[in-house]
Amino acid sequence: MLSKVHSRGKPPCFACLAGLIALAPGALAGGGQASSAAHSNIIEGSSPTHRTMTDQYLGSVYIYAGGFFPGRTGMTSLQFLFSFAEFGNTTGYITPLLFEVESTGEYTIYTVRGIARGFEVGLGAALQTLPFDVLEGEQFTTSAHFTFGFINALVDASGKPTANSMGTVEFDNPADTGHGQGGVATNNDWVASISQQTDVALGTTFGVSGSGATNTLFTGYRTYSARAGGIIITR
Repeated sequence: MLSKVHSRGKPPCFACLAGLIALAPGALAGGGQASSAAHSNIIEGSSPTHRTMTDQYLGSVYIYAGGFFPGRTGMTSLQFLFSFAEFGNTTGYITPLLFEVESTGEYTIYTVRGIARGFEVGLGAALQTLPFDVLEGEQFTTSAHFTFGFINALVDASGKPTANSMGTVEFDNPADTGHGQGGVATNNDWVASISQQTDVALGTTFGVSGSGATNTLFTGYRTYSARAGGIIITR
């Protein structure tokens, strides 16, 4: 269960979703009046079920690489499982992040486009759900090449960590086989940063060695017990 909430200097935004839908691109009718925007729900990521490991690194970044959110998606929630701690930490931090994904030749680059509100979380047997309230950067995905991730830290508005922790989400390494939560076109691949106490300012990039990214990712894939939900604005 949640032990404490940190809002990085901005008020809580549990009601932001309704405002996002109303103000989404295409949601304004003639005469300046807001109309109801048609929308549908989407989930991407991996099942938040028990896995075999947690991370020892402090303030590292983890990115879902097995699927994408469509354009015009507003993020709503992050769900995860933290039912045991391999290295003894019973609390820690999670800040959800939104990434744009770009392929450059043989490399894939993940660029930070949104920083959400961060939380302190505690060990618990049940699934935990956090609001994915983007406070800095893109409120909506601007193409069909966006994914999500998180950092085990609280960060300020510039993306600099103010508190770091070891892992708070269970994972398997190597990655699980089978489909991801987004359906048959997705899988359970995740990537992880080598860096610790990582700066996640808007525009920061992540990629494997040789990609030219700001931060280097481990080679190979793993699977984290986390998924993110969003609402797609369809008109």
